Amino acid sequence: MAKLAVIGGLIVFSIKLMAYLISGSVALLSDALESIVNIVASIMMLASIYISMKPADEDHKYGHQRAENISCLVEGLLIVMAALLIVLASIDRLFDPVSFNDIDLAIVISLIATGMNGGLSYILMKGSRLSMSIALEGDAKHLFSDVLSSLGIVVGLFLASVTGWYILDPILALMVAALLIKMAYGVLGRSCWDLMDHSCPESEALIERILKGQEGFLQYHDLKTRRVGDKIYAEMHICLEADRTIAQGHELTDRIEEVLRHEIPGIIVIIHLETEKEIVA
Repeated sequence: MAKLAVIGGLIVFSIKLMAYLISGSVALLSDALESIVNIVASIMMLASIYISMKPADEDHKYGHQRAENISCLVEGLLIVMAALLIVLASIDRLFDPVSFNDIDLAIVISLIATGMNGGLSYILMKGSRLSMSIALEGDAKHLFSDVLSSLGIVVGLFLASVTGWYILDPILALMVAALLIKMAYGVLGRSCWDLMDHSCPESEALIERILKGQEGFLQYHDLKTRRVGDKIYAEMHICLEADRTIAQGHELTDRIEEVLRHEIPGIIVIIHLETEKEIVA
């Protein structure tokens, strides 16, 4: 899936670059620059997924899932960089608009690239939902926003060619830059949110429903959750009667963990057992 994103990104960039070279439109140049970000982001996504799938080792005993968050963080910074390049390329044209060359052909070529991007975004989004991959999801949303901006550029350039308002060209490019800044804010926000180990309310609610349906303990408390990549880490304290044996407590935790793993795939559970005497103390 990730390899497909890289190959598709290279093809789409080549087509968009051709559209720019034919027309000389700075808006189509901005579209091509955005595709460069897509390619770099897809390569990083591919690397991050490969790293995150590696098993835990001596140096990373909790696994490597954070690689996907780092990938999204760098992707957000790359998007900001692309937006700044587009702004710099548009300033001169804003004060000195230039007419187009072969804009009709360039528009057709751009639409072909946009259609390919749309199909690729759909495939990646489906893959992200199946794998619960934040890196795939980020790349899919990035490509979809590229599709929307490309369609806006095509409509704007068509109107500019019909009306002769060539100043629409740099204005459209600046609108793409603004869209990229907004996208970067979302990507960076999501990455930082996960890196701060926020809790998983939906998973906590499901865990509580499961615990309430189990027997063999007095109460539970101090339930905590956090997401790392496609894994959910959950910790909780379970209180037993004081006369329970270690073997009985172990059997209880095994049963609860099995139910939780069945209902919440990818969950990693840590259960601390304590007795009613500890609660009183």
